[in-house]
Amino acid sequence: MQRNPGPFSPFRVGKSSKLMRCFFLSDLHLFSRRTDFGRYEATLERAADRADMVVLGGDIFDFKWSCYRSLDATIEKAVEWVAGLTDRHPKCSFYYLLGNHDSHPRFVSALDRLVFGKPNLQWQPYWLRFGQTVFLHGDVLDGGMDHREVDERRKKHSGEPVPEAYRHWLYDVAVQVKVHRAVATFARRRAWVLKKLSRYLSEQGIDAGQGVRDVYFGHTHRPMSAIRYDGLVFHNGGACIKGLPFRILELQLAS
Repeated sequence: MQRNPGPFSPFRVGKSSKLMRCFFLSDLHLFSRRTDFGRYEATLERAADRADMVVLGGDIFDFKWSCYRSLDATIEKAVEWVAGLTDRHPKCSFYYLLGNHDSHPRFVSALDRLVFGKPNLQWQPYWLRFGQTVFLHGDVLDGGMDHREVDERRKKHSGEPVPEAYRHWLYDVAVQVKVHRAVATFARRRAWVLKKLSRYLSEQGIDAGQGVRDVYFGHTHRPMSAIRYDGLVFHNGGACIKGLPFRILELQLAS
């Protein structure tokens, strides 16, 4: 049974200020050879040490392109990573949002078991709302926005890690020549992204008409800083992949 709270039911651990300090990050793609997390690991630790809440916004791990030879090994390392982060910062509340690269059913089951022993950890499959702020990964942009369709698309990333060395090499070459940067810039034009996300949020009943103001999302690998559209303000920290810009975003939430 999933021990993840309803999307309108935040929890807090140990702090009583009227405003909560929150950090949002996504698209670390840990365990892939393209991740640049080594540059930001200390930054995350410092942020979690100061935070009331950290939202891990999906694609934190990359099971499809893992450098480990087996799915079991990758899941074991992923659980260790989440457990270690939450253990080192017991006064911070952590929320894990699934993305298309880290929603493998076996990882979700392991994550579900993990939260039973972690009072400062919860997870959500699609989105999370705290007052005027909504968090989501953003892979609803890839096709139909019905959650059944989202789940079907996520299954495409649910196989074993890519074993062939030449495929990793080809991906590395693409990163070196900055093909991934061009894709992040041109494949999803900003106006199209904002229009589709706005429509999805409206269909979910979490738009400006329902009191939402700020939207934090990932997936596109393209930073976005306080861009206004359809009564909402959108934010994206980019992707922690070599050659791409990335930031851990800080915000304040009303308690």
